[in-house]
Amino acid sequence: MINDLLQVYHGDPLSGHFGVQRTYLKIKNKYWWPNMKQSIIQYIQSCLLCQQYNISRTKKPGRLQPIPPPEGPFQLIGMDYCGPFKPTPRGNQYVLCLTDYFTRWVVAVAVPDCSAKTTAEALFNAFICKYGVPAVIRSDQGTHFHNQLMNAMSKLIGYDHTYSTTYHPQSNGMIERFNATFVPQIAKLQDKEHNNWDEFLSPVVFAYNTGTH
Repeated sequence: MINDLLQVYHGDPLSGHFGVQRTYLKIKNKYWWPNMKQSIIQYIQSCLLCQQYNISRTKKPGRLQPIPPPEGPFQLIGMDYCGPFKPTPRGNQYVLCLTDYFTRWVVAVAVPDCSAKTTAEALFNAFICKYGVPAVIRSDQGTHFHNQLMNAMSKLIGYDHTYSTTYHPQSNGMIERFNATFVPQIAKLQDKEHNNWDEFLSPVVFAYNTGTH
C-alpha cells in the first residue's frame, strides 16, 4: 500500500518525479505512517529514472546580481528558453518558460522554434492574454528576446523588458533553476524514442506549480 502511494505521489506524470521534500510535503497533508520521511527518501533513492536523469545543481561560488523582489504577483516575470530537444510529432523542439518572481508560478509553452515571431506570439497568447501585462519581463540577451519585434511589443503593450548581463546570466536565476528541474523531469516521462516530451509538459508544470516552493 505504501509503495503504491509513493508511486502515485512520485512517479505519476502529475507528480513529476520531484525530490524528497516536495513529495513529502504533498503526502503529509493527507497521510501519515511511522518513519514516513525515511520511506520516501529510500523510495526516491531507488527510483531508476531519478538516478538516470537527475542533475547536480551545485554551482561554483561567485558573485550574483540579485534582483529586488517584487511587491506582488505578476509584476516581475522571468523568461527563458529550454532546448533544442528532439523534435516531436507535433513539430515542437523548444520550451518557452515564464516564471513569476513573486509566486513562482510557471507557464511553459512547447514551440517549434525560438524565433522572435514565435517568442512574441507565445508570450502574448500563453501569458499576457491569461494573466495580464506584467510590469517587467526579464530575459537574457539572446536574439530571440532582444530584437525589434520584442522591443516594439513591449512599448505597444506597456511593460519594461530588462536583460541579464552577459557576464551575470545568474541574475535571472529563478527561471534557470526551474529549467534545471524541468529538463530531467520531462526526460523521465517521455517514451523510448524521446520524441513525445511535449505531451508531458503540462503535467510536469502542474506538479511544479502545486508543490511547495
